Amino acid sequence: MNRKALVFLSILLSAVIMISCGGEKAVKDVKEKDHVKTEKVSEKHDHAKPHWTHHAGADGPENWANLCEGFKDCGGQAQSPIDIKDAVLNETLKPIEFNYGESKASIINNGHTVQFNVDPGSFININGKKYDLLQFHYHATSEHTINGEYYPLEVHFVHKLSDTDLAVVGIMYEQGEVNKLFEKFLQHFPTEKGEWKSEEVFNLAEILPENKSYFHYSGSLTTPPCTEVVSWFLLKNALPASEEQIKQFSDILDKNFRPVQATNGREIFEYSE
Repeated sequence: MNRKALVFLSILLSAVIMISCGGEKAVKDVKEKDHVKTEKVSEKHDHAKPHWTHHAGADGPENWANLCEGFKDCGGQAQSPIDIKDAVLNETLKPIEFNYGESKASIINNGHTVQFNVDPGSFININGKKYDLLQFHYHATSEHTINGEYYPLEVHFVHKLSDTDLAVVGIMYEQGEVNKLFEKFLQHFPTEKGEWKSEEVFNLAEILPENKSYFHYSGSLTTPPCTEVVSWFLLKNALPASEEQIKQFSDILDKNFRPVQATNGREIFEYSE
């Protein structure tokens, strides 16, 4: 074989090797992409939950317990919300120590509520336990009633000690002065599923009423899976919001409240400052 033939053969072999390696890499890339795609599909499937709604019907509150095995607690004996009445003064209860700081605004409409996710660091101390604040969200009309009376809005501050020990502070809203938090952020509340974020901070402590007397009982999450792991603290004093703010917020939330549940012998306690 002459010199020119050897050079040509060498070049040809190099090209074949390069194509082969490129082909293997391409196959590998496709396999990896397929694997990622498969994992994502599987993850979505594994975490899929049945559709539920706050409105009466097949997917409504009266049927939550039957939608899937994971929602069976919605038919339990210690469900929330309830009608707050016949509360018993309990002198062993302590004041809620609010240790709230500042947070950037992260406002989410998840299709069931409008929720503020908060920066880490805010917490409450109650009866010797520290619960970290995770988020707060809204319901319209109120979920709890007081002596059978509904309020136009209710906010829930959700705190966590562990997966089996949550503390939720609920506060009612009544028509009155313009609400400063709503005045600042209501225009940015997503009207459908979505999120709005801002670097602007607000003071969480300023959301609360000055007097922090409360009603207390043991209950559950008020939405599926309705897990019965919640210590409820419903503040006695409502926050103000203007008629226009209440209407605007109510239009977004579209009656996202669960009807009151039976107390089933649970005691309701009262703490007064």
